[in-house]
Amino acid sequence: MRLHRFYIKENIEKGKDVRIEDSELLHQWSKVFRLSAGDRAIVFNGNGKEFEGYFKVIARKEAVLAIDKENQREPTNIKHLEIFQSIIKKDNFELIVEKCTEIGVSAFHPIISERSEKKDLNIEILRKIAKEASEQSGKVYLPEIFEPIKLEKAMDDFNGELFVLDFDAENFSKTFEKFSAPKIGILIGPEGGWTDKERELFKLKNIKSFSLGSQVLRAETAAIVASAVVLIK
Repeated sequence: MRLHRFYIKENIEKGKDVRIEDSELLHQWSKVFRLSAGDRAIVFNGNGKEFEGYFKVIARKEAVLAIDKENQREPTNIKHLEIFQSIIKKDNFELIVEKCTEIGVSAFHPIISERSEKKDLNIEILRKIAKEASEQSGKVYLPEIFEPIKLEKAMDDFNGELFVLDFDAENFSKTFEKFSAPKIGILIGPEGGWTDKERELFKLKNIKSFSLGSQVLRAETAAIVASAVVLIK
């Protein structure tokens, strides 16, 4: 039977017990998954490793997990991809974080662009979604979720190679071989697309643009597809 997998904040070492007092986790283990003493689980804390152990205790205020196995898991890809997504509707932004985390995106930057419908997001909710997607997909690192930032500042602050996803740009099949930098960022516009002023800014900063073909994709679909294009071999 496949073991349940959970992110915990505590230090984890093989051969040692871990004491967990997180009320949300305790409720999940005892009430949702119906785990009890003797049951096994997989845990990770974002340091690149995962561990396996069995519960000595699962009670209302604490659980004790005895760690008896360590698994060194390599990242599923060697590329570091960060998504710079213009702020869109809450549910759609949450979908981007969930699915792109599963694919292997390393960080998400909510961007305030000229056509952004909103100017803020619930970052804590997004971090929770990213945590759960990491648990489900087997990731050993949690992606970073940054606070919203204006478009131009985001471009200036990024220290990798940036690309812009734009419907009117060159097809990605001609751009794919250019995704070779160790750290890549993709700028994705809102539902209404980039403005002419923003496109001029991309040209001024010499940021390459690419498209995903002739279909007009929703912003959340474009983010998921673009992530897969770059990360999935």
